[in-house]
Amino acid sequence: MATIVCGSKKYNNRNFDSIVDGFDTIVRANMLLPDMGYGKKDSTIQVCNNHVYDHYQRKACVDELAHEYREKTNREHVTKFRDFFMNTNAEFIHYEHNNINTMRKIMFHYDLNCLTGGFLLKCGLAYVAQCIYNNVKPFIVGFSLEEEDLTKHTYNHHNNLYKGHDHSGEIRLIIELHKKQLIDASFCLVEDKEELSLSNHFEPTSEALEILKC
Repeated sequence: MATIVCGSKKYNNRNFDSIVDGFDTIVRANMLLPDMGYGKKDSTIQVCNNHVYDHYQRKACVDELAHEYREKTNREHVTKFRDFFMNTNAEFIHYEHNNINTMRKIMFHYDLNCLTGGFLLKCGLAYVAQCIYNNVKPFIVGFSLEEEDLTKHTYNHHNNLYKGHDHSGEIRLIIELHKKQLIDASFCLVEDKEELSLSNHFEPTSEALEILKC
């Protein structure tokens, strides 16, 4: 299989390790690390916002990271993140304005009117935009399809969502991109239950259903 882009939605009753690790290209965003429910293998690509990318480039120390992200996560996690970026072979990348201009071109081309506000995409969607632009259809997993789930995050403890994103618009965008067959968002339908069940936001693909059965 080709490319999977991982979001950071927190699940208490499920993980996607075996699914994610079956892909050739594993994309994670910001400080999402291996063995956090979205695969145990190293990322192929770590797509970052400008702040995280700057810390990676400068090889910021744990004390700086802990201070910078003190309201979002804990020292233990930033220590793991620093160990990761000091030792991984993953390619770290950043797109200007999180690639929102590329996504707007895609929306215009396919007559999608999903984003009505915000000036940045979430980092995972920044890579999704690049995939579509390059005629690559990625699978995505761990992206919330309900606004109430957006604060359920694997490592970010924030209560207030960043105002630079059009959160509801991004959810609509994911759904429309799936319906246009530009991405496969079927794994995002998986509900946080011990027994496999899917929400009814849209129809899953047969390919994704076969993977889920494995």
